[in-house]
Amino acid sequence: MPKIPHVYYDKASSSYYAVASLGFDEVTGKRMQKKKRGFKTQTEAKKWYDDFIAKHSKKAIVHGATLTVELFLEKYFVPHYKNKVTARTFMTFSSKLKRLKYFYPMKMVDVKPIHIKKWHTDILEEGLSNNYLKDLHQTVKELFDMALTLGVVSENPARQVGNMKRTRKKVDFWTKEEFEKFIKTFEKNDVVEHLKYTCFLFLFMTGLRISELQALTWEDVDFENKAVQVNKSMFYQNKNNWQINPTKTFSSNRKIYLDAMTIKALSSWKNHQKQLGKISFVFSYNCLPVTKTMLANSMKKHGKMAGVKSIRIHDLRHSHASLLLSLGMNDLELKNRLGHADIQTTLGVYSHLRPSAMKEVADKLEGVISL
Repeated sequence: MPKIPHVYYDKASSSYYAVASLGFDEVTGKRMQKKKRGFKTQTEAKKWYDDFIAKHSKKAIVHGATLTVELFLEKYFVPHYKNKVTARTFMTFSSKLKRLKYFYPMKMVDVKPIHIKKWHTDILEEGLSNNYLKDLHQTVKELFDMALTLGVVSENPARQVGNMKRTRKKVDFWTKEEFEKFIKTFEKNDVVEHLKYTCFLFLFMTGLRISELQALTWEDVDFENKAVQVNKSMFYQNKNNWQINPTKTFSSNRKIYLDAMTIKALSSWKNHQKQLGKISFVFSYNCLPVTKTMLANSMKKHGKMAGVKSIRIHDLRHSHASLLLSLGMNDLELKNRLGHADIQTTLGVYSHLRPSAMKEVADKLEGVISL
């Protein structure tokens, strides 16, 4: 009798057995097989095989009880997250994944609140900040939220632990006087120095994010109405790998009005840039976007020359906010100019820069009621 596929002879028992394959488990990657022994004939074994295959789908079966955290991340959470965020955000997220290795070998259903708390302790003992841990904890919450939605787990252990408080970071900034000392150290006759000068002045006077500044084109600048339209951002890795993305949030898409001095500085730079050829990016001398590394190195060098304290490029955004608050701008106006998604972000970062605000309230209450 010719050999029947999927049917085999067992010499030890003098009987036949059949092996049915359901493909591979989508989660674990392991082959899914069912074996049945004890058939007297090949025909009986083949009939069982045909009935079994007809009854079961060849699609791999997901077994939540055997699903590890590592595999859930790889097969489900990471692809989902990558599709919903920008390349810049995903790169930041990817760097955090190594901090989740504590959970990798654990089954999703076995992760309990006590494991989350132990992980918290380990992270803090490494000397990492409470704010960084809060961001990591948020990722774990989202991970188990997705698992809950997909029916892999019945509860979210990260949410059972509760929310973590964020420690307010110290906001560094330059005063108007410090920035004036810094910006006066640049020699505008040199094209690269002129570019840097204009970048730093623009950041200080607008509060743009560096990624927004990198993406600006001359089409975004309205010289007649003294305004610039912020409608995109730059994800820059190197000169051969960069891309233009939408702004960080809907609120980040905004029009910013400029003062006369900043408009004049932009016009001066545009005239200088024209000598180099046709360049679409505002802040470029070689048709490529200006790099954060170049600006950071220049900021450090010229900061030392000016004798001012060292701050980051992003702190020029804080410097702009501090300047506007000192000029009396209210929080809602500041939120709109900076492109924050909500007023809570603005208040959380900058409210403490109004140390005199509470005293002003008390002064206004003086004499309101006569007794």
